Amino acid sequence: MAKKYKPYLNIGPGAFIKEELEARGWRQEDLAEIIGMSLKSVNQLIKNKQAITVETARLLSEAFGQSPQFWIALDANYRLRLKKDERSAKRVDLLANIFNYMPIKEMVKKGWLPKYKNPDELKKQVQRFWGRKSLDFKRLESVPLPNLRKSSAFGKFNLYHAYTWFNMAKKCARIYSVNNYSEKKLKEIVNNFTIYTLQPNGIKKFLKDLNAAGIKFFVLSHLQKTYLDGAAFFDRKNPVIAYTVRYNRIDNFWFTVAHETAHILLHLKKSNDYFIDSLEIISTTKEKQADRFALKMIKAGEIQEYFRPFSKYISEYRVKDCAQKVGVSSAIVVGVLQHDRKLSPRNLNRLKEPVSDKIPRKYWAEKFMRKIWRVAG
Repeated sequence: MAKKYKPYLNIGPGAFIKEELEARGWRQEDLAEIIGMSLKSVNQLIKNKQAITVETARLLSEAFGQSPQFWIALDANYRLRLKKDERSAKRVDLLANIFNYMPIKEMVKKGWLPKYKNPDELKKQVQRFWGRKSLDFKRLESVPLPNLRKSSAFGKFNLYHAYTWFNMAKKCARIYSVNNYSEKKLKEIVNNFTIYTLQPNGIKKFLKDLNAAGIKFFVLSHLQKTYLDGAAFFDRKNPVIAYTVRYNRIDNFWFTVAHETAHILLHLKKSNDYFIDSLEIISTTKEKQADRFALKMIKAGEIQEYFRPFSKYISEYRVKDCAQKVGVSSAIVVGVLQHDRKLSPRNLNRLKEPVSDKIPRKYWAEKFMRKIWRVAG
């Protein structure tokens, strides 16, 4: 077993004075009388609360025999170490406070924060990130995050990291420019939603039409311990959909954007309304409403009805036949069946393609961090 070393003790001159008294059998009163100082001053010297002056060093030298330089150096070294310890303590407190609320290493790795050389530099970057001069993180403890609730399924969920992600998402939204918001155009997209899922370049076409309807969209990867899939909020007068690609699957993409679209149409009424979603936790009334709306968008009811006679045997042929007859992608059919536990999560995943290579580069916010900080930092 490795030997454990205790940190050094910063021993002041008071300990040496106390040793000299004990060696001679003197009391503090005796020393006070010998060197002509008050008992209170002697007591303060022993407690290291009173610095040793040149005159005090001379008196101690005459009383105990060491040189005046010995006492001056002893006191000076103690107080220099004390100052260093105070600075170290402040540094530790600063870093501990920041790291307790923000996943700094992960943020630096993602490019959300520049690399820093020292704690003071990090402090300035964090202040800039939050747009505040103070580092009062206690306010995060009272920030309401819709639909994010700790549960037994997410025992490691970190509320502060989730709000950190949301703050980054708000910054990212500022760099994207789209048309004025049109609810009518968004409803047209909803009515044609499954058509996009069938087209070879359906995602690209969907995002283009989404922008034309005045909806900002971008990808911002999730942070550890957040379990986030997406969010819906306002950037000034434009609704925003942020997507994390936590699950790099095309069915996850379609359902997440459907869910966030539902929030825009049903629930985003004021400029400060927002929803941050983990779609594995659907607990509130508004989340359940958005879930039902999204399921209708992907024709989940029709998929379920198709498979009612075939619930005991689901094959690739049946999935593709259902997709053709319902008018939706095979990936969504598999996703619905797996969500309903009619199909094992391991079966027919070959029909669920990765989505990351189908989203155009311009929507990946983390590729434009310099611009994000320049525009909204």
